[in-house]
Amino acid sequence: MAIKTYVLLENMDADAPVFKQTADGQRVQVKKIPFHRPTLRQEFQDKDGNSRVIRYKSSSKFIDQDLQIEKEKIEANAPFTTTERRDCEFRFGVLTTNKARAQEYVEAHPEMEGFDGTCDNVRAPKYRLLDEVGEAKIKNEDTRKRVKAASKVYDLNLEEAQALLIKLNGSFFKTPTDIDTCQNLLIDFIDDANIAGLDDVLKGEKEMTVDQKTTVLIGKLINAELLSFDSVQGKISKKKDSKWIDVREMSDEYSLDERMRLFSDFLNTEDGKPLRVDLEKDLSDFLKKKPKE
Repeated sequence: MAIKTYVLLENMDADAPVFKQTADGQRVQVKKIPFHRPTLRQEFQDKDGNSRVIRYKSSSKFIDQDLQIEKEKIEANAPFTTTERRDCEFRFGVLTTNKARAQEYVEAHPEMEGFDGTCDNVRAPKYRLLDEVGEAKIKNEDTRKRVKAASKVYDLNLEEAQALLIKLNGSFFKTPTDIDTCQNLLIDFIDDANIAGLDDVLKGEKEMTVDQKTTVLIGKLINAELLSFDSVQGKISKKKDSKWIDVREMSDEYSLDERMRLFSDFLNTEDGKPLRVDLEKDLSDFLKKKPKE
């Protein structure tokens, strides 16, 4: 499904100052309200004066509540799930989604710019679909970066998405094995990220620091079950021929995070370079044998 991005209109700018905290502890003001979600069930009159009720249910083939009830037996009082609430949620002015039903719903909602009908509790449009050249016209840096970051996420393949998740969350992060879940997690990150976090998403592999590259390498090895920090007490081990081989002594008195930091620092030294090359080869051989997704 094609990716679409929706942005809040200027009439949805925050009335009072809204601030976000950056990675270095600074507070910066943003124009858009932090959170907005159109109602997930909405009654209105269409352009012909017919009464209509739409409802967002991610499992349904329809957005018309009557069809959901008649054809799919989804009860009128069926509760909304957390995922459904998130699917139609604007964070700091932006909603990016590749879900067909979510797109159909927000575009049929009376809050959508261009809505042709009447709705008693929606007095003015609140958002619009961002066209191909619309990004360049966005004046707010925060909103523009969210749009760019979301577009980048949907262009990633599975391996790239997994690497980005490790980069953002650390080497011990367990990466999903399917692209949809990876992309959903990354979009959730973008929704809540500050400017520094968005920059981390936008930076390519060539722009990663040495420490970030090492974090990703270790994370990939752990996810592939080729490297372990706890299989052998007091050791860091790599797997060879289904057996764990000790590659570095590391006291269990250190926390897991501290062991990770010390091992990462070691791999970045000249003394650690031979081991790093060996681990990179292990990972490369594993990926070559891995069936294509």
